[in-house]
Amino acid sequence: MSCNFFSTVPNKNFPWQKRLRLVAEALLKREKKNSHVNIILCEDAKQRELNRNFRKLDHVTDVLSFVWNEPTLLGEIYIAEGQVKKQAPLYGNTYYGELRRVLVHGLLHLCGYDHNNKTERKVMRERERFY
Repeated sequence: MSCNFFSTVPNKNFPWQKRLRLVAEALLKREKKNSHVNIILCEDAKQRELNRNFRKLDHVTDVLSFVWNEPTLLGEIYIAEGQVKKQAPLYGNTYYGELRRVLVHGLLHLCGYDHNNKTERKVMRERERFY
């Protein structure tokens, strides 16, 4: 299992890769997922386009997860850099803290967790806090 970090933001590398890799790989190991995950930092416009095309929602969202369930690729996570920076103070987080929070959220989606109803939301929030 491994996590590959990419950035499509011009002239910007994915920040804190080593620290975030440790978080991601520990979560995947604990959730018994033994395949790769691609984690992509992108601009808000790209995230909005993905959200519009795949979820039919025409707005920027902080994180999108795409489950591949291939033998060697569990899925991909897209994180909107600007949105994460903007919402970090709203949740009382630093940029790093919010980036970690949305990464965990995205990984939990790849592991099969969701938040479509009250019960699922409660379980997912508990798992987010745990990690």
